[in-house]
Amino acid sequence: MDKLAVLIERCSGILLGAVAIITVAEVLLRRFFAVQVPDAYTLAGYLQGIAIFWGIATAVLAGRHIVMDLVWSVASHRGRLLIDLFATLLTGVALGVLAWMMMVKVASSYDSGETTFELVMPVWPMILLAAAGAVGAALMSLVRARRILQFHAHESAITQPGGVANE
Repeated sequence: MDKLAVLIERCSGILLGAVAIITVAEVLLRRFFAVQVPDAYTLAGYLQGIAIFWGIATAVLAGRHIVMDLVWSVASHRGRLLIDLFATLLTGVALGVLAWMMMVKVASSYDSGETTFELVMPVWPMILLAAAGAVGAALMSLVRARRILQFHAHESAITQPGGVANE
């Protein structure tokens, strides 16, 4: 799973690099040659959205999202477990609802035949890729919840009487 997360992070980085290249090319071509890259703004926006949603998936898995440690730091071991699980599962539910609504948007974009303005490219595949990132993020929260349970169970076994630390 961690190798998949690294691959996703690299793909997200490549997409963000593509956004930067499209933006710089657009600015330079407009400034010096009075030419614009067709659908540059639209494509850059969709690529950025895809990168963000896939980046969210890896951030959720690794636990690199914004956290509030004030209550967690003074909580007991069981309290920390409950806070971690609640936060992770709530994040998963929120991302699941977001993914579902994005899939509704994919279907409506497909049904309506929505396209980009200049290149007349259908937009539903780009929205689908972003939605897949949201689905991945929701699933990664479940993987993270399982890891939290495993970590806390292992940590309890080490610190309890008769655990590894006391042998």
